[in-house]
Amino acid sequence: MARMGMLVDIARCAGCQGCVVACQMQNNQSPGVTWGYVDRCEWGEYPQAGAAYLPHFCMQCDDPACVTVCPTGASVKGEDGVTLVDYEICIGCGQCVAACPYGGRHLNLNGDKGYFDAPLAPYQTEGIQRTNVAEKCLFCHDLVAEGGQPACVLNCTGKARTFGDVDDPSSAIALKLAEGKATRVGATGFYYVQPAGMPANMIDSKVLVGAPTLPTDPQEPAAPTEQAGGINPVVIGGAAVVVAAAAVGGGVAYSNKKKKAAAEAGGTSDEK
Repeated sequence: MARMGMLVDIARCAGCQGCVVACQMQNNQSPGVTWGYVDRCEWGEYPQAGAAYLPHFCMQCDDPACVTVCPTGASVKGEDGVTLVDYEICIGCGQCVAACPYGGRHLNLNGDKGYFDAPLAPYQTEGIQRTNVAEKCLFCHDLVAEGGQPACVLNCTGKARTFGDVDDPSSAIALKLAEGKATRVGATGFYYVQPAGMPANMIDSKVLVGAPTLPTDPQEPAAPTEQAGGINPVVIGGAAVVVAAAAVGGGVAYSNKKKKAAAEAGGTSDEK
């Protein structure tokens, strides 16, 4: 029987958020909704400091608490180890959201509206429309069922992600796990290869809800990976993302301010 899992080589993640955007588009997530995150991790003090990016979605627990507390049976653990959600019978009560120890569940309460409560734009009406339901990463179950790979894997520019059947010795993920460099997150389907110097408990401190404060000094370094040596390249990628986000946010703020001023003056803005 298959047991699907995801392995992330942290040293190869550039923090570009491509996995997050690919997930949003593939799964037709509503404006403002995201099923995954990419956190920045920092540890130590100069000159022994380090930094990396940590992507995390639903961890696909072996014994998911979200399934146990669901009052309608909408959350079901499949035979391949992936927890699925039946949106037809989900009532959006939020019990699964509260029960998830990894913050991997999200309530979509405004799936029928666009940004600023506007009607959905044409591109937002493609695919399944959901509202008042709990959502989560499904490892792109439909794509995988057709022999494909999750959207986050296909769109990872750093090739940091490896997905497949953990119990199949010939699968790409099983071969990587056999190298002995990856650490499993609890009893879940997620594995990470940590870069050299990263504190051993840093992953748990980021993905667990209400985790303890991080240590300031690096602990025993993890096994080095292909790109773990030298200056971590993620800083460049992260800077680009921050600059791009600032530019987009600033543009939206300027546009809205100009439209508001025009409306108060009784005229119209030339912004399109």
